Amino acid sequence: MGVLLVGGLMACAPAVSGPSQAALAAPRVALEAGHPERLRLVVMGDQGTGTETQWQVARAMAAVCAAQGCDLGAALGDNFYPAGPREVTSPLFRERFEVPYGPLGIPFIMVPGNHDESWLWGGDGASPRGAEVQVAYSRVNPQWVMPARQYQASVSGLLDLFVVDTAPLAAYLPSVRPQERPGGPWDAAQRAWLAQAVNQSAARWRLVLGHHPLYSNGKHGDAGAYDHLPFTFQRGGAVQALYAVACGQADLLLSGHDHALQLFAPQPDCPGTWTAVSGAAGEVGGERRGRRPAAFEVYGQPGFLWLEITPQTLTLWAYVVGEGGAVTGTEIARLSKGS
Repeated sequence: MGVLLVGGLMACAPAVSGPSQAALAAPRVALEAGHPERLRLVVMGDQGTGTETQWQVARAMAAVCAAQGCDLGAALGDNFYPAGPREVTSPLFRERFEVPYGPLGIPFIMVPGNHDESWLWGGDGASPRGAEVQVAYSRVNPQWVMPARQYQASVSGLLDLFVVDTAPLAAYLPSVRPQERPGGPWDAAQRAWLAQAVNQSAARWRLVLGHHPLYSNGKHGDAGAYDHLPFTFQRGGAVQALYAVACGQADLLLSGHDHALQLFAPQPDCPGTWTAVSGAAGEVGGERRGRRPAAFEVYGQPGFLWLEITPQTLTLWAYVVGEGGAVTGTEIARLSKGS
């Protein structure tokens, strides 16, 4: 089994273990840090547009990584617009991932989004086949870490990341697989896996990554009330229930979907867990619509998040890309843990 050294992390290819596809596929990827007591994570979402905005943000990420360092990346879904590739050989993988982000030389923890799982129209979220193509692509490009639609990625004892697939739980059309619709057996199995995996984690820091947000003041709003849509299955109550099992266990929930940068301190219905939205790395738009108090929020401007993680602290920075590609960084939170 080969070992690949990228960006200070050694990723076995594929260093995964877990249940078979016949059960809920939730393998574990082991990443060994070159510096086990310091990890720098760059976080983007909704990036896969192929537009100049995506390229602007990619260049800004490269500049920040050159100056501050990046050991690992995360992409929070909608990796392709308007829909995900149908074949591993699609040129979209090269155009919208390999070329803009390959030069960073780091592995990316990949999350599926509703555009990746399109069926009849872009973004309907009703066909998981699009995500399965991206899972297959991870077997030919070790920088694209996505061994299944839901999985755990661990960096020594410092960090555990738990990736979930929220697209079937808030799809605009019912899933083409009835068993994967909200309230069905797949939903229950993913929720049970997340609850057990987060609870049993011995990592210093625990992060949950999914495309749809738990909280957002942007266009789509909070889980359980997305877009004030007419049908219950569209409004994301199942997303809310999924994240609920990690509340108080995970330190941070990361999501995209709304094309903004937002950070929320722990809320009464999710105590002990911060939530952040980083969905402005390709698609940008909208304005503040919700009224939930936020620790930080920016609308209408492209950008991404950067996290520095040590055993004692998790520091979040927001980077906004302005006119001419100028990049402005702001420290937006510093979470601390005792010895």
